[in-house]
Amino acid sequence: MNLDLSRTEITFLRDIPSNIKIDMDSGWKFNTFYDFSLIEINTYIKSMEDNETYMIVPVFTTSVTTYSAVLNLSSPFLIDNRSNPLLIIDFIANQWKTSGFTNELRIIFLFKLKRVRLIYK
Repeated sequence: MNLDLSRTEITFLRDIPSNIKIDMDSGWKFNTFYDFSLIEINTYIKSMEDNETYMIVPVFTTSVTTYSAVLNLSSPFLIDNRSNPLLIIDFIANQWKTSGFTNELRIIFLFKLKRVRLIYK
């Protein structure tokens, strides 16, 4: 399967052609980033296994133990280990800027993610 998953633009679920089914049976996991940086996100993306696709929701929270105050920054989108980390971090930063929240709280950034399978119908 040769999709351009978040390489030149963010690949939302609605962008997937109708001839491809998205199997989303796996459970959600969380990956916390204590430094919202290109290096950290790049390292994480590059560490993903080849031929694995993930659906992610970028999230800011005030606590990684309770997820009590959570801000989902976008609709879910798809990435793999060849996705463009600069594109992703710019997208997330722009979503944060337009969210109306301030940096007065201690904010923790994380990916809410699940592994998905893309299947041709």
